Amino acid sequence: MISSRRKTITTLLTLMLAALLLAACGAEPTPTLEPPDSATDEPAGRASANEPVITATGRVAPADWTEVSFTVGGHVAELLVEEGDTVEAGDVIARLRAVELEAAVRQAEAALAQAEANLAKVKAGPTEAQIAAAREALNAARARTAAAVARRDALDGQVTEADLAAAENQLREAELAYASAESAFNSIRNFNPEDCEKLEEQGFPCPLGAYDKVETQFNMAQLQLEAARAHLSDLLDGPNPDEKALEDARVWLASAQAEAAQARLDLLLAQPFEEDIAVAEAEVARAQAELEAARAQLAQTELTAPLSGTVTAVMVEVGQFLPPGQIVAQIGDLSTLRVETTDLNQTDAARLQVGDRATVTFDALPGVTVGGEVVSISPKPIEGAGVNYIAVVELDEIPRGLRWGMTAFVDIEAAR
Repeated sequence: MISSRRKTITTLLTLMLAALLLAACGAEPTPTLEPPDSATDEPAGRASANEPVITATGRVAPADWTEVSFTVGGHVAELLVEEGDTVEAGDVIARLRAVELEAAVRQAEAALAQAEANLAKVKAGPTEAQIAAAREALNAARARTAAAVARRDALDGQVTEADLAAAENQLREAELAYASAESAFNSIRNFNPEDCEKLEEQGFPCPLGAYDKVETQFNMAQLQLEAARAHLSDLLDGPNPDEKALEDARVWLASAQAEAAQARLDLLLAQPFEEDIAVAEAEVARAQAELEAARAQLAQTELTAPLSGTVTAVMVEVGQFLPPGQIVAQIGDLSTLRVETTDLNQTDAARLQVGDRATVTFDALPGVTVGGEVVSISPKPIEGAGVNYIAVVELDEIPRGLRWGMTAFVDIEAAR
């Protein structure tokens, strides 16, 4: 179909050529071309409002395309695509050098692991070994208190032969108990840790696991021995005012130590505390937030394809420093090629409607004609191009050889 614009241009060129020939021959005066009546005629290149066909020039472009860039600056470490490559949405296109950011992520991961371990420890509360040790400490404190009370009370009563015999018998028992505890403690204290593996291979437990318990028993036996000796000595020496004051002080000190040991045991049994758990959970949340922030910064050094399509241009090289926002590559979905008009004037734009049918030809594809449909009309004119609008024509089919950026000629059958 020959467009009205091309008919008008052909007519004008023919008249101008005839005028030039007449002037050269001198046969007749040069004819004067009358300008079109502004009230009734359309200028060249614009269809009449009465003509059913609107003609415009256009450019081939995909419906979906983009230019990608990093939001942060840095040196290009990797370029994973070349011009002409096909990519899927989410594929990595390029990476920036990020040694410091990678180290920050590893440090944040370690901090989170430590915070999580501390939270687990707080939630678990004290171990059985800690509770057992606290109970033994309490028993030892009570034994010291009892011994102190006994020594003090012994000063108030008259010493009899039976008292002396009982004290001597208590001392002997304490000496035997101490000797046994000392022997057991020396045995485990001098035990070679390297022998544990041999015992375990033979099915026997390693004695070093009971070191704390044996040491506590030895200390208690030593205290009981000292108490027995002191008791017998007090009986033999008889009461003394200064000794009485000293024993009162010892009773007070032993009682205070027993109360402290009881408080320590109660504290362990009451754990875990909700307040401690809340603090530990807050530390985990803070560490998690710092890790997410570090990962987010690192993710900005990786550029991914926002859509599936073909890489039509790569604008950078490996090792090049890029400021934020510099375009790295252009990607377009070439399966969505369509035509966008470049010179649709305001009169023609006013006559168009979405759904109008169009016939499209291409400079680069002689003899190829494709049908299409107007799918959108821009609400405002193209900036810097006069009062021209963009009408988008979706092609019925994409002819072989059609490329992004090719020139197209569009004839649209206006509905009004």
